[in-house]
Amino acid sequence: MSAFSSAEIIANNEDLLTEILVCLPVKSLLNFKSVSKNWLSIITSPNLSLRFSRLPKPITGLLMRRNNGPEYNFINLGSNISRAPFKSLTFGNLPSRVHIKQSCNGLLLCSSLQENARRPDYFVYNPTTNKYTMLPPIPNDNGALCRDVVLAFDPSKSPYYKVVCVKDCNLSESSFQIEIYSSQTGTWRVCNSSFNYPNTPFFMEGVFWNNAIYWCKSWSPSIYFDMDKEEVREMPMPPNINGLDEKWSWYLGTSRGHLHLIEIYSPFNTIFNVYEMEKREDCCRWIVKYQVDLSPIVTSYPEMIKNFQTDLHYYLFSTLCAVREENDEESYLVVHLPAKVIRYNFKDKSFNKIHDFAPSHDSEHQGGNGQVTDFDFVGTAAFQYIESLASV
Repeated sequence: MSAFSSAEIIANNEDLLTEILVCLPVKSLLNFKSVSKNWLSIITSPNLSLRFSRLPKPITGLLMRRNNGPEYNFINLGSNISRAPFKSLTFGNLPSRVHIKQSCNGLLLCSSLQENARRPDYFVYNPTTNKYTMLPPIPNDNGALCRDVVLAFDPSKSPYYKVVCVKDCNLSESSFQIEIYSSQTGTWRVCNSSFNYPNTPFFMEGVFWNNAIYWCKSWSPSIYFDMDKEEVREMPMPPNINGLDEKWSWYLGTSRGHLHLIEIYSPFNTIFNVYEMEKREDCCRWIVKYQVDLSPIVTSYPEMIKNFQTDLHYYLFSTLCAVREENDEESYLVVHLPAKVIRYNFKDKSFNKIHDFAPSHDSEHQGGNGQVTDFDFVGTAAFQYIESLASV
C-alpha cells in the first residue's frame, strides 16, 4: 500500500483521525482547520475539544502586567520558543482597557471598567482561540458590593465553566452571599445560603481547585467554598513555625491538578516550604512537598538584597508559580527578582535566568534614566497561559 493511499485512509477515517489530532499541539490543530471542511468539523466538534481537554496540559508561559500598564510581558516556560498570545487586551469596541483578573485551566477571567460605570464588565476569554464572551451583569440587589469574582473551570469534568461572585449580604458588615454564573445556562443564580466572615474588608484573589474555591488570608481564617455542597468552610493552614502573626508574602496556585501554598513570614528569609493540599473525603490538610533555599540565588544576584535600617537587610523576590511537570524531578519554582525571572528546580536546587525585563515607561519616570528599578518589581501578578480549545 502506498504512503499516499495510507494517508488518504487516515484522512478519511474520522475515528482514527481524531485519535491523531487529539495528541497534537493546539496551534497545529488551529492551522489544520483549513485543510478541509471535514477536518474543520472534527477539530471544532465538542467531542475532540472534550477529549483534548482531558489530557493534562503544561503551563506554556506566564502573563505579567507591571505597574498597572496596558501591556503584558510573556514569560516563556515551554521547551520550545512560544510567542506571546497578546500584548494588550481589547474586546470589541470597548473604549477602556481590559485587564486579566484570573487564569483557570486555559481560560482567563477579565474585567473592564467603563467611564462613569459603577461596576466592571466581566469577560471569559480563551487566548488560544482568541474567543471571548461577555458575562451578563451581576445582579445588583440593593447596591451590594462585590468582594471577589472567581472563574471555576475543570475541562476534565465538563466543557462548561462557572463564575462565582462573593457579595455583601447587607445583613451585617461580616455577612456575605454567593452568586454563581453558569456558562451552560447563561444566567446568574443565588447560592442556597449566606455565611459570616468577620473582620474582612475585602477578599483576596480566590483559586479554583478540585471543585472548590480557596481564599488564603493573612489576618483572618482562610476559607474555601465547596461548590458541590455550596458550603463555606474554614481551611486548615500549616503551622506557623516562625511565631509571627502576619505573612510577608504568600502564593496559592495550581499546576497539573495539584494545589500549592507558599507562606513567607519574614522578608529576611530565603528558606521556606512549598505545601501541597492533600484532599480526603472527610478533611483536607497541607503536606510539605518541596523545601526551597534561595540563598545561592542571592549570591548570584546580589541586587535582591536591600538595606534595612543600619545593620539588617531583606530580600526582594516574589514566588510567581510552582510548576509540576510530568516527571516530578523536573518540577520547578518561578521566582521574580528585580528586573528578571528565575527558574529554580525543586529536586537538584539548580537555577537559571529565563527572562529579563525591559524598562517600562513608568520606570523612566521613577528612575529618570530608563533603567529597570524596584518600581518595576513591586505589585506584579502572574497569570498562567495554558493552550486550550475550550469554548467560551
